[in-house]
Order: sequence, then C-alpha cells, then structure tokens
Amino acid sequence: MPRYDYKCLECDKVFEVEQKMSEDALELCLCKDEQYLVKRLPSLPKLVINNPNSMTDKKLYKELDID
Repeated sequence: MPRYDYKCLECDKVFEVEQKMSEDALELCLCKDEQYLVKRLPSLPKLVINNPNSMTDKKLYKELDID
C-alpha cells in the first residue's frame, strides 16, 4: 500500500499516511486538539537499478565496513 506525505498548513508538521490509491487525499491534519488543512507533498520514487557495473551488496558492505 502506498504511503503519502502530508504537511499541516498551520503547524508545518509533516506526517506520513498509508492509503490505498483509490482513497481520496486527506483534507485535515491529524493534530491533537484542532484540525487544520493539509497539503499532500510530492515524494521521490524509489528506484532500483540493476547495472552489471554496480557494486554488489557484499562488496558495498565490505567497502563501508559493515558487518
């Protein structure tokens, strides 16, 4: 299920909501006492590029000294 970032137009709080693509965008913030208007923020897509010249996970972990 996709996740969408929203920003409260009153308190500038950014929060993430998991929604179905068929659901309407949120209109109100999830702030505690009062509800303000929100704006959906564009998110960057996650890209996975499989390139024969790219470093494998094992080599990357070794390069970064990660166990």
